[in-house]
Amino acid sequence: MSSLQGASNGLDRLLVDRRQLAHLAGRRVGLLSNEACRTAGGVPATTALASALPARRGGGLIHLFAPEHGPRAAAAAGEAVADTTDAATGLPVSSLYGPRRAPPPEVLAGLDVLVIDLRDVGVRCYTYAATAALAAQAALKSGLDVVVCDRANPQGPAVAGPPRAADLASFLAFFEVPFVHGRTLGALVAATLPAGAHAAIMPADPGARDNPFVSPSPALATPTALALYPGLVLLEATNVSEGRGTSLPFEVALAPWLDGDALARAIAGWPVATRARPVETTPQAGAHAGARCHGIRLAAPETGADEVFAFGVRLLAWLSRQPGFRWREGALPGSDGVRRAVPAIDVLLGNASLRRGLDAGEDAEAILARWRQRATVSPST
Repeated sequence: MSSLQGASNGLDRLLVDRRQLAHLAGRRVGLLSNEACRTAGGVPATTALASALPARRGGGLIHLFAPEHGPRAAAAAGEAVADTTDAATGLPVSSLYGPRRAPPPEVLAGLDVLVIDLRDVGVRCYTYAATAALAAQAALKSGLDVVVCDRANPQGPAVAGPPRAADLASFLAFFEVPFVHGRTLGALVAATLPAGAHAAIMPADPGARDNPFVSPSPALATPTALALYPGLVLLEATNVSEGRGTSLPFEVALAPWLDGDALARAIAGWPVATRARPVETTPQAGAHAGARCHGIRLAAPETGADEVFAFGVRLLAWLSRQPGFRWREGALPGSDGVRRAVPAIDVLLGNASLRRGLDAGEDAEAILARWRQRATVSPST
C-alpha cells in the first residue's frame, strides 16, 4: 500500500499495483499514449509498460495508438498523423488523429485490454481527452477492459468560461464542462462511460507536477506557455498569431497591423494576470509566415487558470476594436455529414456568446460576469 501511496501519477500506480499487473499478465494489451507520458523517473509509458508486461503466450503489450501530434508528440497542431511503427519497441502504431478518431474494430478484435495514458492541459478544446474518451468507448463496445492512467490537471481545480452549447458539440467541444474545466482526463473519460463498464481509473496525486517540465505537445514547450494556454488559445480563432512559427508559441500575440506599445499599455491597466512588453518578430510558419509582426510578449501569469482565461477574453475585446482584426472562419459537420460554415471562435469555445457579445460592442467584464452568474445558478432554477 505504501508504494501505491507514493506514486505521483496513474502510470506509476499501475506499475506498482500487483493486482492490476496480475490482471493484465498474459493478456493482449493496447496502449494509447505518446512520448510525453512518462513515469516519475522519466521512462516513457510505452517502454515502462512493455517491461512490466513481458510477452508470453501471445500476451503482453502488442499494439499502440497515438493521438494528435503523433506517438512522439512532435507533429504540428491539426496535422494528420499516419499509422507507423514504434522505433523503441517495434510495435505497430494506429493513429487516432486523421481519417479515424477511434481504434479500428479489426485491431480491437485482437486485444483484451486498452490502457490509456495521455496528458491533458485542463482546457476543453485540447484534443487528448476527447481521443481518450472515444477510444475507451470503442474498446468497451468491443468487449475490452479499459484502464486509464490518470495525471494531475496542470491548471489545477480552476473553472472558467461558458458551458458547451448543444449545437456546437464537436471534437474540440466534446465534453459538457466549462471551457477551463478543473477536471483530470480520467474524470472526463469516466463521465462518458456507461454504468458498470469494465473500466479502472488509476488515480494521480492532484498536486503532482513534472520536475523537470515535460511538454505535452510541440507548441506548449515551456511552463509559461502551458500556464498562458487557457487565454491565448482563443487567438487561434482570429487573425492574430499566438506565436506558432516563432520561438515563443503561446507566449506572444502578434500581427503585422498590431500596435504592441498600445496593447502593452492597455494590459497594464487590467486586473493582474500577467505582464506584457512590446515585441517584434517574423514568424516562420502560420498565417503571418514571413511577415514582420508587432505585438506583445507575456510573462508567466501571476494568477490561476480562471484569471488567465479572463485575460484572454479581455485581450480579444481589445483586439476586436482594432481596424485590422478579423475572426477566422471555421466549420462543423452537420448530421448529414456536410460541413457548415461556423466562426472558428464558436467552434473552439463551443459557444457563440463571446463572439456575439464582442461584435455587439459588449464589454469583456460584462461577458465574464454573465458567465460567472450562470455558473452559480442551479439547473433547477
